Amino acid sequence: MIYVVERRLMSGLPNRSLTAANYIIAHESGNPNNCGPDALEREITNMNRNKAKAFTSHWVGGGGRIVQIAPINKLQYGCGPKGNPLSYAQVELARTNDKDQFKKDYAAYIWLLRKLAKDAGIPTTLDGSGNGIKSHRWITNNLGGTTHVDPYSYLASMGISETQFKQDIQNGLEQSQQIEKDDDKMQFTNEAPKAAVRDHIKQSVDKKLIDKSWLDKFDNGTMTNGDYEGLKLIIAQRSK
Repeated sequence: MIYVVERRLMSGLPNRSLTAANYIIAHESGNPNNCGPDALEREITNMNRNKAKAFTSHWVGGGGRIVQIAPINKLQYGCGPKGNPLSYAQVELARTNDKDQFKKDYAAYIWLLRKLAKDAGIPTTLDGSGNGIKSHRWITNNLGGTTHVDPYSYLASMGISETQFKQDIQNGLEQSQQIEKDDDKMQFTNEAPKAAVRDHIKQSVDKKLIDKSWLDKFDNGTMTNGDYEGLKLIIAQRSK
């Protein structure tokens, strides 16, 4: 599955360069009092309010939504003074009490962590030696400068063990996700409608309304009719 990354970059960030881009950091909010349907937006609002003290590049939640609020490959304030200068991106997971929503959030979380690692040329290994995807707990135990140990306890409370989390980071969730049916994939009887749909998607990419991954999905023939119907709604909303 390909996700749309909503770009809502905060203003007034420090825009400082990293010492090295060695890690992608996996966080969770650590906020048991914010688990409702609007938890993601509340967390983003709170982080924007307190960005002088703490902020990360991405949030995941709300049923599989991904929101980027700060630039990647720039200093973020998420895992302490020793880990921050080495972290290409840092990803927070908003909490929920809804197990069905958690499954969607977790799938997006895994996808994003792996994508960011691949974009940065970082191994998709979790809490191993050398460069890779690191939990906040790994930073605490190995680099110091912070005391947080997320995200393992929250993941465990939702049925995801440390072993499972590491396997999912390493391999992705593609094998466990529902495979799209061939008869639902977009089909065209001639080239004119196909060209019109592609042009619509490309124009939206050029306008930065959607991520280029949607155009890639159309070009490689894996976009379904449902994908495009949902994409049209997103484009329409962001064009207002």
